[in-house]
Amino acid sequence: MEENTQINNYYIPPEKTLFETDSRDISAACAALVCAFLSVIWGFWGTFNIGWAVSYTVFFVCVTVYLVRTAHMQGEKKRMPIFAFVCGGLSLALSLNFVLCPDELVHLLSFAVMLALGIVWFIALSGRELSRSDVYFARQIVSLPLFSVAKMPKSIRSLFTVKDGRGGKMRKGLLGALCAVPVLCAVIPLLIRSDAAFEGLVGGLFRNLGESVFKAVLTVIIAPFLISFCIILRRGDKAPREEKAAKGLDTVFLSAFTGVLNLCYLVYLFSQLAYFFSAFSGILPKGAKSYAQYARRGFFELCAICGINLCVFWFMLVFARRREGKMPAVLKGQGVFLSIFTLVITGTAISKMVMYIGRYGMTVDRVYSSAFMIFTAVVFAAMFLKCFFEKVPVLRTALVSAGVVLLLLGCLNTGALTARYNVSAYRSGKLKSIDMQYISSLDENGIPYLIELADDKNAGTAKEARYVLADVLPIYYTGDYDGNGKLSANGMSYCYFRPDGKKVFNAFYEMNIPRYRLYRLADEFLEKNPGFYETASRGRAQDAVDSVKNID
Repeated sequence: MEENTQINNYYIPPEKTLFETDSRDISAACAALVCAFLSVIWGFWGTFNIGWAVSYTVFFVCVTVYLVRTAHMQGEKKRMPIFAFVCGGLSLALSLNFVLCPDELVHLLSFAVMLALGIVWFIALSGRELSRSDVYFARQIVSLPLFSVAKMPKSIRSLFTVKDGRGGKMRKGLLGALCAVPVLCAVIPLLIRSDAAFEGLVGGLFRNLGESVFKAVLTVIIAPFLISFCIILRRGDKAPREEKAAKGLDTVFLSAFTGVLNLCYLVYLFSQLAYFFSAFSGILPKGAKSYAQYARRGFFELCAICGINLCVFWFMLVFARRREGKMPAVLKGQGVFLSIFTLVITGTAISKMVMYIGRYGMTVDRVYSSAFMIFTAVVFAAMFLKCFFEKVPVLRTALVSAGVVLLLLGCLNTGALTARYNVSAYRSGKLKSIDMQYISSLDENGIPYLIELADDKNAGTAKEARYVLADVLPIYYTGDYDGNGKLSANGMSYCYFRPDGKKVFNAFYEMNIPRYRLYRLADEFLEKNPGFYETASRGRAQDAVDSVKNID
């Protein structure tokens, strides 16, 4: 009797079950495999230009159709929140940045933000409820990719147990494909000997064997994650998790922490009373050594202060100990002062930068810093409101604001905007000089404006622009035909020349609109100026001779 009791009381761990998959999941897995291949070939290998925009759009549309069809088949008619549509639209729109703007920083930030926005869209589309809490909303965004990684083995195994019989067909199909490998090893050599065209095709594959293997390895790494991501969205647990209120940190600790910081800022404000508001009027304060010193000094430091304040305020909002769901009054006061101070220095910094740009021209860094300050101002405004209204979604505001700011930076194309403004300001007399080397450093964003300056009415400006063009244009035309239609001399070139002299672009997925525009304008310029490089070389030699004569 005791034996039976002991056996009955023995703990038996629950059996690990697989996901219940069907033919739609298999179709989604095949689409995910294709998207993984495209993201490697067109995205990573295309250095995140048009190829990445196309591959991400294909993945976005495929997953959306997969989830929508699933909801339709199951009769689910849950109303989607407007916020989800905003995130989905912004995520897809941010792919335009890889077409319109070649800047790497914009690409990097757009990549991160568009993925976060896309995850929010897919979470809502899968029938899950988006959390109103900033902390749990962040957890939702982060946990879905991590959970997809953790469940990759289970998701892949589930595809081979499809209830409608296709799982068995997949196993048999894979087995048949593996059995065909030995036969291919015998057939392929015979085909190579029988036809020159096939021999050239296979030879090209083996010449780039290392690159092809690396691409295949990347595809094999990415594909299981995308497959698991799709299956988790549809088959994972959709029940909303209980959101427990965090205990939070002691109010006295947080109040002292932010109070010391606010006291320092208060002293800073007193020190600025002599000329604090003069930044808004454009008047040079007394005692400043130069206009540039006043306008330039402190802007980037103020950007860093805004970033620090953003982190401090976010820390306070998340970890503040609440009473009946409300923040203590002392912390509200600290947060309000921190918000007002940050908004004031943001306005001051932006006005200083506008003043400096108007006097000394625009650079990409100045545009990016100003955009960051605007983003910070929007987030701090939301944090200010959250001190009085707990339901204000700060993280949602920050995510959408980041998407909108990045989309504007990409569509305006900051590099081209900078070059266009400086050239226009120089021609209108607003700027006394223009830095040709800086314009050329903007690559495909700046070189078209050097081509424009090469025909300037001012002979000195036109000559300097032509000399700089003679240095940078060859970099974009170093592609040589190696007999196999491949680029032999790489550099920054995205084209090569066939034996008949025709210029051919390497691959569409490496291109973007500014790059196409550069080649079009450069081709027209070189066609109108035959012997351009020789003329520029002789001009430089003559200038060197003249300068020596002047010294003598």
